[in-house]
Amino acid sequence: MRILFADMPEAEGRDLSIERHELGPESRVVTYTHRGDPAALAAACRGAAAILTDYVPFDRAMLARLEGCRIISVAATGWDCVDVAAAAERGIAVAAVGEYCTDEVADHTLALLLALERRLLDYHRQVQLEHNWRWNEVQGIERLAGRRLGLIGFGRIGQAVCRRARGFGLAVLACDPRVDADTIRRQGAEPASFDDVLARADILSLHSNLDAGSRGLIDRAAFAKMRRRPALINVARGGLVVEADLVAALDAGLVRGAALDVLAEDSPDLGHHPLVGRRDVLLTPHVAFYSETALKDLRRISAANIRAFLDGRPGDVFRLVTPAAGAA
Repeated sequence: MRILFADMPEAEGRDLSIERHELGPESRVVTYTHRGDPAALAAACRGAAAILTDYVPFDRAMLARLEGCRIISVAATGWDCVDVAAAAERGIAVAAVGEYCTDEVADHTLALLLALERRLLDYHRQVQLEHNWRWNEVQGIERLAGRRLGLIGFGRIGQAVCRRARGFGLAVLACDPRVDADTIRRQGAEPASFDDVLARADILSLHSNLDAGSRGLIDRAAFAKMRRRPALINVARGGLVVEADLVAALDAGLVRGAALDVLAEDSPDLGHHPLVGRRDVLLTPHVAFYSETALKDLRRISAANIRAFLDGRPGDVFRLVTPAAGAA
């Protein structure tokens, strides 16, 4: 049985021993590095019963070219790289990894928050580049305790961030239409509307899935509603933020800084990106998920999802996004 591992150039040469072990000896795993050519991707997918990918886009046009594919397993918690509706129409299941890095992402969120609020990059530059040991070169740092952290999205990761933030004395506002107010209160946060979070938060942190309804959620109109010049943190999906509007908001002082683990493009042109090189922006290269433990879990689960589905056990797939059409 042919299984295609399709991914971006940065994954080229990746060891697939964990995936091969989960898929079993009867599976023939082949690899394809996607460099933006749809015809080459379609050719690589030909004859594959299953596709395992991180970020390679499978839109409606590409899905229409797949023959014999029964499942696309996305090695991530999100699945916005696949047109799920088009996949369902063609009887192709889509699976994602339901959970593997909640602690890592929550920890990274707090690390970014502390780096922004304690101005660590400014101090680092001052000491390392200027050899300046004076404490009062950086001004405007406020005590964290008692300030408001606004969370947009209050699933597993949002709730884990809430628990950590409360340990620093932060008051937490939470907005998530899929989570009831009682659950939010039990976690120690205050339920709030989207506009209320924007207006009241001193720090705004994004933890939403990316879909048609949330793409471009943080745009010019949203920035205009931010009354307290908050810092913005995004460890979720780059598409939640309109980057040109963020640049304008930073320039206008509507937000005082941003810490981003994700950008709109999965492989951004950093040499020409408007958010690179700014003193008020802290960037990390989509690493919030990373620990060696999390990475092994991700690889194991994404491959096990394929094995379970092809074996006729759709109920054992960790997160089956589409109906189990095509299961054996």
